[in-house]
This record gives sequence, C-alpha cells and structure tokens, in this order.
Amino acid sequence: MRKLGWVACGLSVLPFSVTAEGFIEDSKMTLLSRTYYFNRDYRDQASKAGRNRFKPESERNGYREELTQGLQARFTSGYTAGTVGLGVDAHAMLGLKLDSGGGRTGTGNLPVGADGHPDDSYGKLGGALKLRHGATQLKYGQMNTTAPVFAASSSRTLPGMAYGLHAESRAIDHWLLEAGHFNAASGPGESKVHGEISTVYGRGRVDSVDYLGTVWQASDDLALSLYSSRFEDIWRQHYLGADYRLPLEEMQALRLKLDLYRSRSTGQERFGAIDNLASSLALSYERGPQRLTLAYQRVSGDQPFDYLAFGDGRSSASINLANSLGYSDFNGPGERSWQLRHDLDLSALGWAGWRTYALHARGRHSDGSQTAPDSRYAGKYGRGGRHFEADVGLAWQLQAGPLAGLSLRASQVWHRSNTAYPDDDIDETRLILDYPLDLR
Repeated sequence: MRKLGWVACGLSVLPFSVTAEGFIEDSKMTLLSRTYYFNRDYRDQASKAGRNRFKPESERNGYREELTQGLQARFTSGYTAGTVGLGVDAHAMLGLKLDSGGGRTGTGNLPVGADGHPDDSYGKLGGALKLRHGATQLKYGQMNTTAPVFAASSSRTLPGMAYGLHAESRAIDHWLLEAGHFNAASGPGESKVHGEISTVYGRGRVDSVDYLGTVWQASDDLALSLYSSRFEDIWRQHYLGADYRLPLEEMQALRLKLDLYRSRSTGQERFGAIDNLASSLALSYERGPQRLTLAYQRVSGDQPFDYLAFGDGRSSASINLANSLGYSDFNGPGERSWQLRHDLDLSALGWAGWRTYALHARGRHSDGSQTAPDSRYAGKYGRGGRHFEADVGLAWQLQAGPLAGLSLRASQVWHRSNTAYPDDDIDETRLILDYPLDLR
C-alpha cells in the first residue's frame, strides 16, 4: 500500500447555520461505503494503461476492468462561540482493490505503480480549518469544490480534492457569492496532498487557479450563475448559466437550460493561443414521471473546449455542458452535436425508488486542421471528425427501513467515432453500490 499523505479536506459549498450552538453540538460524522465495478472494452483498439505500455502494440489488450471498495469517513464540526467562529472538517478515506491486474487496470479507480500493476490499497487523510462570521465562511485546506470552472469529481471510488483557500457568503438572501485560490489537487486515484492541477485535454501542469462567482436563485423556478477563473499563464475562462422551469397544467412543465463558456489564453500562453466559445442549450418537457430532453451543443474555435483536471486527470466535473456524457464531452474544435434523452421515474408504476434513462448523441464537423502547430492541442483532432454515443442507465434507492439510503446505479455506454476524432470506440459498464451512514 502506498503511504497515506496528510491532506486537508472540506466541503466547498456547505449549508451552515448562523445560529449554531457550538463546535461539538453542531458537528456531524458520516461514513460512505462504495463498491464499484468498472469495465471498459476498447473493441479493436489497444489499451495503453498498466502493463500494456511495456508491450509492443500488437501484444496489448483492449480491456480495462476493476472492482474496488471505498470507505469515506467525514467529520464536519460546528463553530466555536463568538463573533468569529472556528471549526474544522476532517476525513479519512480508504480505497481497496478487490479485483484487477496489470493487464486490466486503468479505469482511474486505482493508482498504478511504476511496474504497471495497480496498488492493492490507497487513501486520503486530513482536514481543513474554517472560520465563520455571520453568513460568511472562509476555509483553508483540501476540499471538494463545486464551481462550474473548478469542480471536483466524485465519479470514482474516492473523490478528487483541491488544496487551497475558499470563501463563500450567503449574507444576501437568494445569493451565493464564492471565491477560491488553489495551487494543488489530488485525483480520485491518488493519495497525494499536493498533486498537480492540470487540464483534461491539454494535460499540462497549472501552477495556480483563481476564480470568483455568484449564483442567484431568483425564484423556485429560475437560477442564474456567473463565474470567472484564471488558470495562471494558460487561460481566462468565464461561465454563464441559466436554468428556468415553467410549470404547466396537469403535472407538466417546460425546462430551459443554457450553459456557456468563454476561454481565452493569457499570460505566457503556455498551451499556445486559445480562443474558444463552447455553449449548449437543452429544452425539456416534463409530464408526470417522464422527462424528454433535446439538447444542442456547439464549440467555436480552433482548439477543443478544455477544462480542469485533478491530479491524474482521469475525471473532473468542471464542464457544465449538456452533451458532456458518460464517456465523450463532444467538445472538439468546431464541433456541433445534438442529444435526445428520456428519463422515467418508475415509482409511478409501483417501483418505489427506481429511475431509468436512455440517450443518444451525435457530433459532427469537428476540425483540428487549423490548430496552430505550437498549440498544446495540435494533432489531437483531424478534419471531418464525427462520432456518436448511446447511454442507458438504471438507478435504485431504498426508501425506508434500517438500510434506507442504500443505492445502486448501473450504466452502459457505447461510443463509436471515425479516425479524425480522438475518442475511442468503447463499450463501458459501471455498477456502483453506495451505502451512507450518519454516525452523529
């Protein structure tokens, strides 16, 4: 097992009470058990992960499979009495290999050693200090962030985490104001405290990230978001989001969701010149337990839309675009894509706690031929790229009883592309069993 690093952790956006009774009285401790099966078949292509990278390409397999067990224990304190309250968040997390090997590793759920074999176990351990004055909170340490320009992912056995300083305020009714400065990160499959911040597609180290943003909950049916971030010597990225739901008669509603990112290079332009606009528009019709969604997404510019990566770069949640799906982000330079999705709450049919979804998305017109030769993204995309993805999923959560909260999520993804698009032809299966416990 790799040595556990001391890390500092916290929740970036926590609901907190301005009438807290004290450090211990308002504390909370939780434990999450997560069992995770991840299978990705690269069809006729070769996997480069694990032991495969030491073999000639003709001898590599195209299969990744890992079964893991994760335990996430978190302690969130209240605040000490006084004008300025002091608190602490702490966590201890452990990831265990139940089944995998050097020829099948590479899903991002386990760290992989220099010999190409996955570690039997790994973990994260630490805490974060926090101060509160009224409805304003300041936190320093390692934490899970949620801003659309800097969001940690929880899609693996253990979550990714950021290390730095975060401030938020809810002093104005219906408004959230937040800002952050971060200079290190830990990927989902890492035990590091001060791992790298990078980007998913550029894969270059980012020395520090700053961001400032606000969310206005104008009403129960309308929310607006505006964020701005600076990735040192790489880009400035701005985000605009709008989410509006229009209730109709007889359990019906229309929902409109807009997401837009504007990225432009700055400083020393270490990734080369970047001038990119990525946007998506999703329109949903809800009727009783069903929701039908049609989404359109477009990327303008000679570079792909890139975004934050934590540590090993295998996962991130820093992309709020409608066609960022189970496998592909549909974010190639110049790409246009559409998606059709159907969601169904099976509780209406007598299956309490069951939900299902199915979607199909297609992308075309991706063109990387105009990307500058000195760009970090040069050669990643060809001309005339096209691809499609189909996803189906089933989720269940136990509603009552001593095991209430126990949940199971199953998903299946199929993705196919031509040679001009870099995303691989894959079949992917994920099974996730979560059991949360409130210990205090």
